[in-house]
Amino acid sequence: MTEATLTGSPPRYTATAGSRAFDVTNLASPQGNATAAFWCYKKDMVWFEVAYWPAELVQAFYVGRTNLGQGATWTITVKNGDTQVYQASGAFATLGSIGPVQLVHVAPQPISATDIRVEINHNGSVAEDYVALGLAYIGPLWQPVRNMSTKSTTAVDANSTVNTGRSGGEFITPNFIRRKAVVTHESLDLADVPVLEQFPLLEASGTNILFIPDPAADPPTLNLRTLFGRVQRGDLSNPYGAAARQQTTFTITERL
Repeated sequence: MTEATLTGSPPRYTATAGSRAFDVTNLASPQGNATAAFWCYKKDMVWFEVAYWPAELVQAFYVGRTNLGQGATWTITVKNGDTQVYQASGAFATLGSIGPVQLVHVAPQPISATDIRVEINHNGSVAEDYVALGLAYIGPLWQPVRNMSTKSTTAVDANSTVNTGRSGGEFITPNFIRRKAVVTHESLDLADVPVLEQFPLLEASGTNILFIPDPAADPPTLNLRTLFGRVQRGDLSNPYGAAARQQTTFTITERL
C-alpha cells in the first residue's frame, strides 16, 4: 500500500519534547504503539485522520487498547478527493457488555479512499481527563477463496505474580491477560498461496494483523471476537493430492 500520512488530536502535554512523544504518530507502528497511548487534553471528542495519495482500497477499521468505556461512540468518514464516499457510526459496546472496548467495523465492500477520519466521543466513560488509544488498523480485508472446513479454538494467555506467605496464603498480582485464537484451515485454494506466503514474513517482523472471525457479525459480536496482534502460521501442506486443497494453521495472539 501507499505510505499514509497520519494526523490527529494534539497530545495532552506539549511542554517538553519527551511529553510530545505521546501523540498520534504512535499508531503508525506496525508492531504496536511504542508509548501505549496518544493523549488529548480535556476534550470530549478526539480524532485522527489517515491520508493516502493516490487513493487506496480500504474496508476494515479498528481502534483498540483504549481507556474508553462501553458508552463511547465513533464515527468514520471516508473521502475520495473532495467527495465523501462512505460514513458509518457506532458504539464501542461488546456482546453482553464484557470483553475489550474496541472499535471494529467492516464496510460492505472495498472503498477507494484518499482521506479517512475517525472521531471518537468518550461520552463521559473515562475517569481520566484524556483519551488513550493504543492500537489502530485501517486497510484492506483478505478472505480465503474457500472459507470452509476450519477448526478453531480460543484461549486466554494470563500472567500473574504469586507470593505465598508462611501461613500458606497466596497474594496474587495480575500482570496481563491476552486472548488468542488457533485456526486450522483445511480447504484453502491455490489462489490463496501468494497471500499465505506473506504470513511468515509478518511473523518474523512482529507486524500486527487484524483477525475478524466473521466480518458479517453484528457490531457487539465483532467487538468481542476480533483480535489484533501477532500471527504465526504453520507449515503449508497439500494433503489431498489432486484436490488442490491447501492446509495450514494460524495462531493469533492479542497485542497488549
